[in-house]
Amino acid sequence: MIDLISGFFDGVRYYDFPSYEVAIFSLLLAFILSSLIALVYKWTYQGKDIPNHFVQGMILSANVSAMIMMAVGSNLAIGFGIIGAVAIIRFRMNIQDTRNIIFIFASLSVGISTGVYGYSIAVSGSIIFCLIALLLRFSSFGIPQHSIEVVVYTVEEMPDISPVLRDSTSSFALKQMKKLPENGFRLDYTLLLKDGFTEHMLFDALSQHEDLSEIRISSINSTAQL
Repeated sequence: MIDLISGFFDGVRYYDFPSYEVAIFSLLLAFILSSLIALVYKWTYQGKDIPNHFVQGMILSANVSAMIMMAVGSNLAIGFGIIGAVAIIRFRMNIQDTRNIIFIFASLSVGISTGVYGYSIAVSGSIIFCLIALLLRFSSFGIPQHSIEVVVYTVEEMPDISPVLRDSTSSFALKQMKKLPENGFRLDYTLLLKDGFTEHMLFDALSQHEDLSEIRISSINSTAQL
């Protein structure tokens, strides 16, 4: 069994019609490596809820891409036929996080590598990718930064709440200013809280401002969306 597995890694071989052993080995290797990438994604995910359907999609996409690459082989006619069939499918998922896109490409790359029988590339590339992802997670680049959106309504005059924001935030910017029909203004701010400062503390500080009639605070977490 060991000799059979080591034989798969002795250089890159191409098969127009791979045997059952080669096809099963390629699909199993794609499954194992994509599962490793999915686990690293879950370990390094910084959102509130882990999207399990996204993790399943990464694992399944590796097997699908491996099957496609093995089916195409060196036949251009089959390749163009598969491109036409895949073009019929329209993907409606809106992925906004760049990190999620990279993990999708990593899973697809595993499937492509195993599908063209580049096993050493698939294994070494997956291990190095996972190590880099773990290093970035526990480095200074892995510190989560959640933006806060603050909406305040004023009574009559335009208030100056910049002193409160300077004391509680590391940065803030006026996103939108709107004149209300019923005498007042709506001010939308996006900001980053200082370390140790919570949303409740910011709300209490703004509540002490006499010119504010209503305050709304919401967290903008980009990793909560795909």
